Amino acid sequence: MATKRRQACPQTVLHLWDAIAYIKQQKQIPNFERLSAYMKRVYNLNPSDLERQLNFAVSDGLIVVKKSLGCKGSKVGVEQDGYRIPEDVKERDGHDWYCFECHRGGEVLLCTTCHRVFHEVCITDDVKSGKFVCPVCKQNMKKFPVELKKNELNTILGYTCIRLKEKTRELHRIPHPDDEKWRFNFLIYEPMDLVAMEEKMKANEYIRLGDFFTDAQQIVHNVIVYFGMHSRIAEMARQMLGDCEYDLQEIVQCLNCYKMSNTKNDVYWFCQPCDPPHELVYAKVKGFPYWPAKVIRKHENCYDVRFFGAHHQRAIVDDDYVKPISTSFQKLGIKKTAAFDRAYKELCHHQQLVEKASKRKSAGNNKLENDKVIEKSNLESDTVTNVNSSSKSKTPASRKRKSTSLPVAKPPSAKKSANVPVKKNKKFYQESPTSSSPKNISSQDLSVSDDINDHNLVSSSSQEAAVSYTSIGVQTENEVTENVANPSDKDLDKNPNNEKTCDCSAKYEKAIQDLHIRLEEEHKKDKSRALKEFSENLQKELQMENEKQKYLSSALEKLQQEHQEAMRKLQEEIETKHKLQIKTLTEEHKTFLSETKKKQWCYNCENEAIYHCCWNTSYCSVECQQVHWHKEHKRTCRRKREIRETMPAPDNESRFVSDESFGQPHLCRLAVVLIDDSVPAINGPNIFVICSPFKNDSEDIPMDYLSGSGTEEEIEASAMEDVMRYDPNEITDFIVAQ
Repeated sequence: MATKRRQACPQTVLHLWDAIAYIKQQKQIPNFERLSAYMKRVYNLNPSDLERQLNFAVSDGLIVVKKSLGCKGSKVGVEQDGYRIPEDVKERDGHDWYCFECHRGGEVLLCTTCHRVFHEVCITDDVKSGKFVCPVCKQNMKKFPVELKKNELNTILGYTCIRLKEKTRELHRIPHPDDEKWRFNFLIYEPMDLVAMEEKMKANEYIRLGDFFTDAQQIVHNVIVYFGMHSRIAEMARQMLGDCEYDLQEIVQCLNCYKMSNTKNDVYWFCQPCDPPHELVYAKVKGFPYWPAKVIRKHENCYDVRFFGAHHQRAIVDDDYVKPISTSFQKLGIKKTAAFDRAYKELCHHQQLVEKASKRKSAGNNKLENDKVIEKSNLESDTVTNVNSSSKSKTPASRKRKSTSLPVAKPPSAKKSANVPVKKNKKFYQESPTSSSPKNISSQDLSVSDDINDHNLVSSSSQEAAVSYTSIGVQTENEVTENVANPSDKDLDKNPNNEKTCDCSAKYEKAIQDLHIRLEEEHKKDKSRALKEFSENLQKELQMENEKQKYLSSALEKLQQEHQEAMRKLQEEIETKHKLQIKTLTEEHKTFLSETKKKQWCYNCENEAIYHCCWNTSYCSVECQQVHWHKEHKRTCRRKREIRETMPAPDNESRFVSDESFGQPHLCRLAVVLIDDSVPAINGPNIFVICSPFKNDSEDIPMDYLSGSGTEEEIEASAMEDVMRYDPNEITDFIVAQ
């Protein structure tokens, strides 16, 4: 039955947590208005959707509502709902919160065998009212049908872990150590990453390939829930899952190929035969000639092949472009090149190894059958055989029939006997009474194979004497178990009674001692061989490690060179930019300086001047002119000389100088000029006033003060008072010069 787990979108919850943290940093209460403004500004989420997601998050326990009183602004003393991040994570109740297929919340079905949940619409199979088993649990047992021992399986998966970790470094640790882990604990039910998978592999916890693939799916689920469906790391996780499935399918297709391609113990690792060996063909890819290859898998009309040669590349080839390995080069149109010769050499080496492996396999089967026969004969011949001398026969036929072994009842003490194989050399046959004389056995009758010699087994094809395998038992009452061989007619004639029983305990003890010595020697040989192999493997690993270090050192050196080159280019770029800036600033400075030199400046306050007085003397205002005049300029002004040079001689009858006769001394509407000793004084210093008409051209400045008594300061003050009676807007300048 469907159950509601969580409904809020995980990414929206993360955004809400960021908004709450940001608002709290501003010393404000994270109410709905502030959350709405933040989410609209940063994530473009409208208020209606925000309200719905906020209610879902509160019902899911991912956000807590708390009443708070405003402490500043217009909300002082007003109670309002503030949203907070919960402090503790709820206990896990046995099932995930989000669908394992679409990675969203809602009403889900709970799997009865694992923690996963699924939406009903996300399941293709019909859901019965009984126990629900999720598709992941079903595929775990069916998708990768490979039966391996636990240690071997985890060793193979170690190679897969290494391949996956090399491609996706971001998936090594989830969450990353820099991330806030409390967020991950709130949203992720079953943490999983590549490092955790590697640790499980090292602990031999995987018992099926499907378990490993399920953990890879769990990584994809966690990444999509936390980072989002369309994030960059989610795309990497999906790519990792595809690579994982591809590797596991390779393990299912051929375990030996996958193992050898990862270990690469020697140069000819690709030539090592698999069990069973792959079909060999010539396959053709577009743009390349026919090439020798192994058939990894055949699917409908296509062959999945892996080519011999330098790179051992794989390809899917249509059956029209696949030829048997027995096809001649002429029919295939192959041109021999260095690459093809190398591939063909690998092919021939592979065929030789396959032939040797088939011979060893057939010999091993024969050995297994012989071991079974030996075990059976040992069980049957675990009794003492007695020969009755009264059963002589005169005819060869009767002798032959009576030479067969006679079964004797097995004593009770023989139940504890243990069968031990004994090496039967020539000396042993000569001394053993259970075998016929070696004189009657020709050298051609003994056929000894290499494999049987390795396991101390001798077979005889002689019809005159049959050598049986001897069973040696642990005896408690000096009872001996042996097989009776077929004695020759000569032996029967020499021993007519044949009632003597043989005690072979001494010979068996010697045989056991020889066996013990031989086993010790074999153990020493095996030990030395194992140590030698271990030493060779260790040397190979050291060599590979040295090569790896060389590669890393060269890569580091290359990286340093690239870094130095980048620093050099950056320094050159900075210097060029700096020079350009200096040049620009210099030009701007020159331009500004030139413009500054072209202007005139107030002699008193150094602001830009608009009134000119004389050479190198200008003013920005009348006030500055008056201040400078009384201070020092009236003693050094060059205007007085200019006026003396341009002013006409005085008239005895008139004391006035007209505007036309005086000329324009400068751009003044009104000028009062004091001239000392320029003309004969009548009653004190003579004062000449140059008048310019005003707008109406009908009014002139009265000249009552032109010649009067008093000091210069009094006359000057009187003249200025008369001037100030007029509109100041009509007076642009007022210059008093002495």
